[in-house]
Amino acid sequence: MFRGARLLDGIRDLVPDWGVVLAAVVTQLGDGWWLLALGLGASWATAWRRRGRPGHRPGVGRSDGPWFLAVIVGGLAVMTALKHFFALPRPDLGTVVPAWLPSSLEPLYRSVASAGGYGFPSGHAVGATVTYGLFALILEAGTRRLRLAVATSLVAAVSATRLVLGVHYPLDVVAGVVVGGAYLAVAWRLLERSPFDRTITASGLALTLAGVAGLTSGGADSAVGYVALVAGALAGWLGGQALPMPTAGRYHTGVLLLAIGALTTVGVSLFDGRARLVASATLLGLLAGVPTAVLSRSNRGEPASD
Repeated sequence: MFRGARLLDGIRDLVPDWGVVLAAVVTQLGDGWWLLALGLGASWATAWRRRGRPGHRPGVGRSDGPWFLAVIVGGLAVMTALKHFFALPRPDLGTVVPAWLPSSLEPLYRSVASAGGYGFPSGHAVGATVTYGLFALILEAGTRRLRLAVATSLVAAVSATRLVLGVHYPLDVVAGVVVGGAYLAVAWRLLERSPFDRTITASGLALTLAGVAGLTSGGADSAVGYVALVAGALAGWLGGQALPMPTAGRYHTGVLLLAIGALTTVGVSLFDGRARLVASATLLGLLAGVPTAVLSRSNRGEPASD
């Protein structure tokens, strides 16, 4: 399959060492940890900013909940499934380490500038397209055209870094953007037309796709983590709605965050191997689901319990 090897070699020859280091930094904008952190923050922010809005009935709204995180995970699951289905290798290029880079920073640099596993499609391109495209659709700042322009710039920057670092062929990156855009279009249409609330819809889609990724990958750790993360977020969301609503809503939300954070730390320390992965992902999901449910209810003026 033609994937643009000559073009990749030309790009690598043109970029100076400092440009490669800059690419290693910018590429983190498409890394899984950052995209999931954005999804977690967006879930909280969506619930928080609805507080005090006039015209909202008490209770949880259709657009509340950690659905943003579920949409991102669904995109990552599609990427994982396709990577294992095609099983195409990455470019056989070494990591460029500038001579002027301090030796103390070399291990960190190598960890962010290199990549393993299959190469097609680019996971960074898929994840960035889904995440920043979704932000462009739901944010209210500026015009939609401006938001789409910013999202496109971020996706282009992340995609370019994968070529500069030599961890993907050009076709991998182009395919990643196309796959991410197609998935987001389908997911958004489903969210808009589904009779269920967005969290239920997005979680169902993400769990289905994570299951497909698990089948195509032979039960890869990433697929297992996706299932645990979405299941934890959904369970936390549904469970949080059943919790009695205390008068001091903000205070108790903070306590919940600290408690779940402590449980996450304990879970990571007690388990090992795949059990640690499942525990960490599940607790991270709870960290998205429970506070979001509590914030949504308290912000909408649900009667408090003593």
